[in-house]
Amino acid sequence: MDSRQRVSSYEYKNVFLAIVIRQAPELGSDAFFFCSGINLSRFVPLARQSFGICSNPAFKGLQLLRADVSAFVREKGVTPRSGGEKSCGDTSPREDGWYRESMVLENVSKGFLQELLRFSVTSLLQRVLPVCRPGLKLPAFFPDPGKLQAYLETLGRT
Repeated sequence: MDSRQRVSSYEYKNVFLAIVIRQAPELGSDAFFFCSGINLSRFVPLARQSFGICSNPAFKGLQLLRADVSAFVREKGVTPRSGGEKSCGDTSPREDGWYRESMVLENVSKGFLQELLRFSVTSLLQRVLPVCRPGLKLPAFFPDPGKLQAYLETLGRT
């Protein structure tokens, strides 16, 4: 008998960012790992090289995303807590330039996860892009990961 268990995963990934919400059956049937990563190097051209690596808006944006997600999920009755680092290791590439955050979410209904994924991507970009490009009008909706990547790449060239 196979002891492996199929886990649900909700993902939004491209070369700029990665958000993964993965079921954590070892922590309970309603527990999920929230894994996020951002490629600091990819955001340097967008920020016109105005910031150092530790003050890169992408770095700060990912840290603030953790707080935004915590507040958002609490409103929905979900409990966020620290953890998940080991289970989030494959969320984004292990190459230079990637910064990662993770946490565990408990008391999660599966119907809420798509909303959380969309909120997370939107919140992260709303934190980062206006700092990189003051005055930039953000789209109300962020398309699939590939289209968002193409959009961000055009911002880096202008």
